[in-house]
Amino acid sequence: MATARARLLLRSFVFGFFTVILAVEGVARASTGPVLTVPVSRPELGLSCYAAILMEWQSGKILYHRNGFTRMHPASLTKIMTALIALERGRLEEVVQVSEEAASQPGSTMYLREGDKFTLEDLLYGLMLNSGNDAAWAIAEHIGNGDPREFFRMMNQRARQLGAINTRFSNPHGLTDPNHYTTAFDLALITRTALKHPFFKNLVATKEKDVIDARGDKTISLYNTNKLLWLYLGTDGVKTGTTEAAGQCLVASATRNGMRLLAVVLASGDRWSDAAILFDYGFSQWRTEKILDAGERVTTVPVRGGIKAAVPLVLEDDIVVCVPRFSTGLRVELDIPEKVRAPVARGAIVGRATAYLGSEPLVSVNLLAEEWVQTLTPLTLLAHAGALISKLLISFSLY
Repeated sequence: MATARARLLLRSFVFGFFTVILAVEGVARASTGPVLTVPVSRPELGLSCYAAILMEWQSGKILYHRNGFTRMHPASLTKIMTALIALERGRLEEVVQVSEEAASQPGSTMYLREGDKFTLEDLLYGLMLNSGNDAAWAIAEHIGNGDPREFFRMMNQRARQLGAINTRFSNPHGLTDPNHYTTAFDLALITRTALKHPFFKNLVATKEKDVIDARGDKTISLYNTNKLLWLYLGTDGVKTGTTEAAGQCLVASATRNGMRLLAVVLASGDRWSDAAILFDYGFSQWRTEKILDAGERVTTVPVRGGIKAAVPLVLEDDIVVCVPRFSTGLRVELDIPEKVRAPVARGAIVGRATAYLGSEPLVSVNLLAEEWVQTLTPLTLLAHAGALISKLLISFSLY
């Protein structure tokens, strides 16, 4: 399909420090989806950890990394994926009976006993606040229909779907195993997805919680191990992890002025300080901007052989970018065909909108046909004419 060569100025937006130009660009580009960019240079932040990632949550842009793609032991950060699978495949009101194997898991605990019955919701609180290994195993057995290995398969399958290709899970809690590993980057990907779930977002921001078993005769008080919730303004999650092999680990989320950052620190000497340093850097040096809204009409494309001469195009998702705080030169370009052939289905992908900072692509979003355009035939022409006449008659009847 031929593409337009002309660059047509459609509109201009002024946002304080920069001007955004929305243009039609006919030069063909590969439609690769959101663009992953890794900083070319890294500032020296004085971190104590071996591996770290700082990611802007909405765009997924990496703002900083140190050994971010090196395989590491995740410890209890594993439980972020355990919670995600439970939320995607289970129901919060389901009642889970604790097995002997679940109750006897070593390490951190929410103090479950064999035969206890708790809702999946309460077990998730025990999993993410107290970091209960017993809760993790009980969840794995429940979601895996009695087979925790089936749950591990679900975890690994979901990791691959998210692009966490350097991750492998062999248990639901993170106790050390040579075949159980991940990277700081993969953990950021997993957490980014989990935080899109409203319950997970509230769960990891909870500081303390009392849960009551299904019989109503046992109450367990839970306390969040993530001290950053008290130490750093704006912190709203996520999870700690500690083993001898992994050292101090933390995935943390903080939000200020509408920008949410994810910090991952692995094998840290002081995880609270490392996370705070990453957040300070992110909030002081970067900003997010929503340029255009999902569903917003941005242009039209001529239709060949259609009942209508053109079809309007709308954005499938918001165009949100994360850029250096005082940068300028932000623009959006459209990659669209010169014409499309009827019929055109509503919601069909017709082109792409890509945000750039200078020559750097930041994010790319599909452009969708806003409405159906049928092929022009005598029958469709007659039906279209009849619809127009009906509208005119209704309009005249109102006067």
